Amino acid sequence: MKKVLLASVMVVALSGCQMTTEQKADWQQDNKIEMMNAQIQLDSAVWIDQMPTISEETDESKVNFALTLTSEQVIAPELMIDKVILRQENSSWSLSDDEFEVRVHDNHTWEVTGQSFYDIDVTQVIDIAIEANNEWIVETDVQIDTVY
Repeated sequence: MKKVLLASVMVVALSGCQMTTEQKADWQQDNKIEMMNAQIQLDSAVWIDQMPTISEETDESKVNFALTLTSEQVIAPELMIDKVILRQENSSWSLSDDEFEVRVHDNHTWEVTGQSFYDIDVTQVIDIAIEANNEWIVETDVQIDTVY
């Protein structure tokens, strides 16, 4: 009887873990998606800053990004940017809320901007995924530029 009870408890516990598994990015999705009555497109700009600065140390490991979401229709103000994931080869990094911010330029253009200090090879392309309202929009093979 104890074994049956223990097995039942284990099944319930494991099923609870399965239901709370973090959702993975749909890397097959493209950079255009229909969401909240708007066709939204993602255009990504990623760069490292090599410009000289006065009285400030430069950090070459910092990767900057500006991820622009545009639509001919109005982007619903209820749209929530839940997650930003960067991926390069076999590594991926989910950015914390402190690493990015959302800027609304107008009803048709939103921008997700930020910086990352992850170990990203700037000579290789990266993939970017944005989760918004449980939907994914993805741009792959994004070049990392260098600004001088």
